[in-house]
Amino acid sequence: MIFFLAAILLSAQPTASAPTPAPAVDRDCRDDRMIDRCAEADQRRMGALYGLRPIEEHRDAGDRVRRVFYVDGYGRDVVAIAFVRAAGRDPAVFVHFPRRAGEAAPAPFEAPVTQAVWDDLIFRSALFDRALIPVPTPDNVIPICMHSWLYAVEASDPARSQYERATIRRATHNSCGPSLAQAFAIEAQRAALPLFPACNRLDPEQHRNPASQLAACRLLSGDRVAAAEILNLAGPFRRVSTREEAGLIYGRFAYDATVDWNGARNTGDGSAMAFWIERVLAEGRPSLFFESVEGISADEVRLKAFFSAHRPRFGGPAGAPSAPRSCRSGSASKVSFGSLSALLSVPGKRSRDADPTCFKETNKGPHPPLPAPRAASGERRASRG
Repeated sequence: MIFFLAAILLSAQPTASAPTPAPAVDRDCRDDRMIDRCAEADQRRMGALYGLRPIEEHRDAGDRVRRVFYVDGYGRDVVAIAFVRAAGRDPAVFVHFPRRAGEAAPAPFEAPVTQAVWDDLIFRSALFDRALIPVPTPDNVIPICMHSWLYAVEASDPARSQYERATIRRATHNSCGPSLAQAFAIEAQRAALPLFPACNRLDPEQHRNPASQLAACRLLSGDRVAAAEILNLAGPFRRVSTREEAGLIYGRFAYDATVDWNGARNTGDGSAMAFWIERVLAEGRPSLFFESVEGISADEVRLKAFFSAHRPRFGGPAGAPSAPRSCRSGSASKVSFGSLSALLSVPGKRSRDADPTCFKETNKGPHPPLPAPRAASGERRASRG
């Protein structure tokens, strides 16, 4: 009550010099940065960010489209999923990625859509633009919503006869409250993921939802299924920053693996994991970011990553980051491994030499699986980084 009365007294003061208040933003339209995602200008910005045609162009061309823009709990554009049945063509799904600063929008992933998946998606999209009747909030409850995802849904449908017009529908809603737009967005990402085998191969436990799993798939190239397998195994390295968390990467290093960190190397069999953790602690527990994972073949993968003391900015707010300038110039830590199979203990998997980055692995041949150490007479692999 004291704060309420204070507000009344303050509001009674002269306000001639007070600035004009900003227009109110519908709470359902706000992302975590308080940006109005329902505003026409931001709708255009999102389309340009992904290099997408305006939905009006699809309508005029007679296309049937269902597409969703996904914004994460920090206001970052993650991915756009578009199910498109262009006039005279089979239905297809496209996964679009946000462009990085100064770059063109990357080519989207594309996959065919079966008739069963298409029919189910169209059925589930019938009411996404309808509003639900709000549930009253009890007087003794103060709702608080933080870091909610947001979904912007668009649809175009061709005219079904000469007496009807082609239509466009839109709905934007965050997840602070229930909405049919959110329900459809969840169904759309679930329908899209299995249509991309490599993306579906990624470990869902390492990603918040299918949309973020599809976004991570942007890192993969070449033989993406093989690359996805390696990314799954490398993922726990991002979460290890204390000695107590060593169990997360237990078994990821082969018994005789060698880690080269700015010229310093571990010595002795079985010492790679402890050496890695000690170096991470010595560097102030920097964050590890994967830059690219290239499947050279079914048995050969190149993984590139970098350390950063600060979370890097994304060109597209949720696009894969590029290594910082200091990393590329060689002023940051350089790390290399004997081989990816040595690092991750994947029988038959090996990696090719990578260009220098802040985190690098090289290879000199296949490596046996854990836990058996290499015979004394065998060739011992060492980093060439």
